[in-house]
Amino acid sequence: MATFQVPQFIDEQPKVVGFLTLPQFLYLAAAAGISFASFYVFTFILWLFITLVVATVAIALAFVKVNGQSFPAVLRSALTYYWKPRIYTWSRTLPESKIPGVAELEKIEAIRQRMGIEEKLKSLALQITTGKIFSRPAEKVSKSQEYQVVTYLTGEKKVAKRVDYKE
Repeated sequence: MATFQVPQFIDEQPKVVGFLTLPQFLYLAAAAGISFASFYVFTFILWLFITLVVATVAIALAFVKVNGQSFPAVLRSALTYYWKPRIYTWSRTLPESKIPGVAELEKIEAIRQRMGIEEKLKSLALQITTGKIFSRPAEKVSKSQEYQVVTYLTGEKKVAKRVDYKE
């Protein structure tokens, strides 16, 4: 069986200046330029503070890797996330459905009676997996009963029978 040599260190960039790659050299050169310019503009204490901050940022940009990614790539991803935040909201939409009348309930019952045993078992398995197996059977609706949409504290909306108590 033939053996093949597998290339390693594929993500290495060529060294341009000594042991530095071109982006690393540019980060450090920019920090040196800012430090040089601030030496002539600011007082010594302020220049020292600016140089420490700029040097720290330049070294982090040039050499730090987070989970195998360079620090500028991590910063770019973070800034993209903060500028364009992703907000995912889910609101349950209830279909506009009316309470079935007596004729519609009779149609449903007729369909159920015509179902074969295999279809009934599939329907039962679906009801068990969805948690609808313990729901009450549908009641026949008389014309005197009124229904309305009720919103619970959780935000869930359901259709409920209205009961008016008389004193």
